[in-house]
Amino acid sequence: MPEKQPQHFSNTFLGITLVGLLITLFGGAGVMYYLGVFTTVEVTQQTAPSYRIAYLFHTGPYNEIEPSIKQAGEYLNKAGIKTDTPCAILLDDTGSVAAAKRRSKVGYLVKRGDFIPVQLDEEIFPPRNVVRVVFSGGTLLGSYKAYEGMKAWAKDHHFTLVLPAIEIYHPDGGTEYQLGIIRP
Repeated sequence: MPEKQPQHFSNTFLGITLVGLLITLFGGAGVMYYLGVFTTVEVTQQTAPSYRIAYLFHTGPYNEIEPSIKQAGEYLNKAGIKTDTPCAILLDDTGSVAAAKRRSKVGYLVKRGDFIPVQLDEEIFPPRNVVRVVFSGGTLLGSYKAYEGMKAWAKDHHFTLVLPAIEIYHPDGGTEYQLGIIRP
């Protein structure tokens, strides 16, 4: 006949199990909060300033642009240019262009007087009317929430969204999403 475990063992096991469960629940909630699961987006309309961007051309999924951004940063750093603010110009609609064929220009915002190394191209965006979302959290979830929010805003306010989209990855960890807008 098996020996009965002392009551102390059962209480200790129960206590450890409850602590583990609480850590898992609160840890999971913390990760979800950090990623922005509970964040709502605020869409604003504004005139975006002019941007000067030093970039590399990238073809492929938008979630695979980071190595090209890093490469652009290396070229700029070798030229003595400060690389504070990475960005991406997304040229294709994800709903109509296969991920492998999506085109983007990825690099950094640079100042007007900065010399652009020969390995990089340059684009100057004039001021334009945009809808804008700033999101703090994971970029995958952020891009989904931002673009869905901008689509809903445009529909509600009777605007048409216009590519390219610009994503600016601010040093503080927030990502700014912008799409041009026009009246149909």
